[in-house]
Amino acid sequence: MAKKYGMVVAAALMLASAAQGGEREGCRLCGMYIDQYQGTSAIITSKDGRVEKTCGGADMLRLVSDAGGVESFASVLVHDWLSGKEIAAEGAVYVIGSDLVPDMIPNIIAFADQDGAKKFMAEHGGKELTFSQALLAISPMGMTMPNRVNSAVPPPKGSVSVGAGYMSMVKDDLMMGSDKVTTSQFLAATAGLSPQPMIPLKMEASGPMLMGNYGITDRLSVTAKISDLDKIMTSAMRMGGVEKVTKHKGITDLDLKLGYNLWRDDYYSKFISVMGNMTLPTGDFDTAFRMMPGLQLGTGSVNLGAGVLGSLRFGDFWLHGELSHLVNRENGDDYDFGDVTKLGAALHYTPNYDLMLGVELDATETGKNENFGVTVQNSGGRSVLLTGVASWRFLSALGGNFSLNGSYGLPLYEDVNLYGVGTDYVATAMLNFKHRFNY
Repeated sequence: MAKKYGMVVAAALMLASAAQGGEREGCRLCGMYIDQYQGTSAIITSKDGRVEKTCGGADMLRLVSDAGGVESFASVLVHDWLSGKEIAAEGAVYVIGSDLVPDMIPNIIAFADQDGAKKFMAEHGGKELTFSQALLAISPMGMTMPNRVNSAVPPPKGSVSVGAGYMSMVKDDLMMGSDKVTTSQFLAATAGLSPQPMIPLKMEASGPMLMGNYGITDRLSVTAKISDLDKIMTSAMRMGGVEKVTKHKGITDLDLKLGYNLWRDDYYSKFISVMGNMTLPTGDFDTAFRMMPGLQLGTGSVNLGAGVLGSLRFGDFWLHGELSHLVNRENGDDYDFGDVTKLGAALHYTPNYDLMLGVELDATETGKNENFGVTVQNSGGRSVLLTGVASWRFLSALGGNFSLNGSYGLPLYEDVNLYGVGTDYVATAMLNFKHRFNY
């Protein structure tokens, strides 16, 4: 499977590289085709005569800001939204935060004069900006997407994002509660418990994953994620110490999330959203692993959850936060996985429009499982994970842009309840493509 995944990624990169040589002009920052955004496109002419176009005002402002100001160019022109005529960007009037998102976010739309801007705002809302104010209203990157924390920023209507990646997780510290113990300490501590023939030593999970996101409206979006994992549990016999390796391979449950933006400010810098979550039982629940729930690929039930999300931009930084709860229901085999509550925060730095660096912190509390109505003591627990994340937008092609995203997480705190193996690391890598269909 990993080999097939690598071939798919290589083919995608070759196709994207070939597309760069095509004649259809795209925006250098986002890759969107200029001919689909004639009403908002900007024309930037350098002092040596080179002409470049962007899909709209926001990306134009990013290039101007990156170059040090409009004086770095021979001319910068935008299109008046009402007449379609080309006008000087520095003398235009801009509207931000209307109910229309014709190209990028923030949705900065140009007008030839104040009368035109006011007429537009009377119908669509928003706030009026001068060119200087518009420069201060943008950040190097329109939005960032956290790895382990959900964003409150909805993608614009018609925006689609697809990703293919690989994840790896290793748990290899024998723990009792929140304490790491040796095998001999574990044996001594569990001597008086009910017969415990196996000692957990290591848990591994790795494999490809696919995810997609689509903007149904400018406020409503849907996200789907599924993986194909190899899970391996290594245990030792309590008597004799002989190691046993148990494996389970296949697709996981399908995770669906529906996000709705309740409120955002006119500058597209503050967002509050709600999230509905559903997992569908596409993964295998094997009754042979009732007492080894970490090996299960699915819960065997339809599970529901909800959450509140917040996102805030200040300068070149994005801050995302999440509070969510997932209710795992009892499946048809009389097994019930514990509910999951999560509190998370992410801080992302965008030094330019191609790069994001950040850290994310998420704390989860998972309830204990129940097997035939009896609590499984060595299940559930609490954890706090610190994750370093990075995203590099390396190519604009095919009417969108390609990026490489990676993360590496380490536990700051874990309590595994009774006994189990603690997390060593959780890592992901993903190739992502974003495109927006024109409406």
